[in-house]
Amino acid sequence: MRHSLCGLAVLTALAGMWSCNGDPTESIREGEKIIADPTSLFVDQGTTKFVTVQLLDGQGNQLGANIEAQNVSPGITVEKDPTYLATTNGDRIPTSTRFIVGAVDPTAASFEVVAGSVTDTIQVKVVPVASVPLVTVSSTGPNASDPTVLTVPAPFQFFPDSTVTFDTGVGIVIDRAADGSSITVLPPPGATTTGTAVIRANYIPEVPITTTTDVPLTISATVPAMAGTDNPATAPEITIPAAGASGGFFDAGSFGAATCGGNSGFPCQLYKIVLPADATFDINLTWNSTDDLGVYFLTADGTADTDQACDDNFNGAEGQPEHCTISLPAGTYLAGIVGFGPAYDPVEPEPTWVALAISTPAAE
Repeated sequence: MRHSLCGLAVLTALAGMWSCNGDPTESIREGEKIIADPTSLFVDQGTTKFVTVQLLDGQGNQLGANIEAQNVSPGITVEKDPTYLATTNGDRIPTSTRFIVGAVDPTAASFEVVAGSVTDTIQVKVVPVASVPLVTVSSTGPNASDPTVLTVPAPFQFFPDSTVTFDTGVGIVIDRAADGSSITVLPPPGATTTGTAVIRANYIPEVPITTTTDVPLTISATVPAMAGTDNPATAPEITIPAAGASGGFFDAGSFGAATCGGNSGFPCQLYKIVLPADATFDINLTWNSTDDLGVYFLTADGTADTDQACDDNFNGAEGQPEHCTISLPAGTYLAGIVGFGPAYDPVEPEPTWVALAISTPAAE
């Protein structure tokens, strides 16, 4: 009898110990979390992508769980993939769950995945792919020196690096609204329609979007000449844009200046630049011939070079654009666009127009 009581006492003690300790797997299950792959998505509008999620215990082991989606933002759809890890009898292996995310409207969205008391949030950005209408205001005049304004609706924006391409080439951006809603462009000579523009959605600035438009324009193929480009004393003043901005001009190819620093004697036209402070800016020179052109930065009287120039290419179809970065201390200078056509045999024809685009990097 005593032996039986002793055994019963041992069993009772063990039972009490188990009841005090509770769930023997509790310490393992502490720190449960949902892992998603991927953790965020970029989805083209009108398409779908997968997200696979699983529940792990505190030691990183997979747990069988029923994982659901909730709190789905407008602009996207989320549903379970019924074919994922399905068995032959139609049941599904519960070690992980795959969701199908559909992109409906351009937006920044999210949804939650939940297993019991554990949740995780998946971020989704819908990338627009449909053509976005651009509202174009007709040019104020018929020349390449007259501006055209393009406007985009929210949530789209023109960013500082946005470009506009017309049927005859790339325009020169001379202004941009502070909120990015509009951009002012000088269309190239002979343009009859705008073609493409690069914009971005404000919620996804890292993804450029190319949009098209067919707004009719009538831009003369002949570019008016700026007065005074043939003499250092009368050179028209051009403005170097502020940090983060751009500008530039189209001008006829008069090439009448006799004084052009170390390149005096070659066809040249001059433009005055006044820098109140040290400046670094990018320039891009294009023109409408196979001539070999370059941009040289000269002293204010045009007699000497500053050793700052943009002239890396030669003649021919591959000779343009000339693109480079210029750095100059505060002061007054002349920019000389020089044609080296007379140095070639046969002589290269001078262009009838030149285009100089200027942009200043944003301050860091």
